Amino acid sequence: MKKIIMFFLIYAFSIVFVYASSDSVKKRQNAMQQVREATKVLFPMAKGKTDYDDFVVISMLDQMLNAAKPYASYFPIEQEAVAHSEAAETIWTDRSGFKQSVNKFIDDIEFALNAEPENLDDFKPMFAKITNNCQSCHQVYRMK
Repeated sequence: MKKIIMFFLIYAFSIVFVYASSDSVKKRQNAMQQVREATKVLFPMAKGKTDYDDFVVISMLDQMLNAAKPYASYFPIEQEAVAHSEAAETIWTDRSGFKQSVNKFIDDIEFALNAEPENLDDFKPMFAKITNNCQSCHQVYRMK
C-alpha cells in the first residue's frame, strides 16, 4: 500500500512540475510576443519608413516594459526539460548575467520612456540601445 501511495505522490508531483514548466514557457513566449509586436511597430518608425508618432512610441515602449519586467521570474531556479522552449542552458549556468541582461533591457526602455522622445532624432539612438539589448541577449541566452 505504501508503494502505491508513493507512486501516486510522485506521479502527482511530476504532473505539477510539468504543468508549471509549461506555464512558465507560455508566459515567456507571450512576453516575447508582446516585445516582438511592439518592435514591429517601432522599427519602421525608427528607420523613417513610417511617420514618427510620440504617442505610439510611448505606448509601444510601455508594452515592452510591461512584458520585460517580470520576464526573469518566468525561469525556474532549476533548468527545465521542456520541448517547446528556446531557452539556452546559459540562462541557468550564468543566472546573474542573464538577470543583468534583462535589467539592462528594462533600464533602457525606462530611460526612453522617461525621456519621452518627441521626434525621430531623439528616438533613434534610444531605440537602437533597446534593440541591441535584444540581439546581445539572444546570442547568449537563446537556442537557435
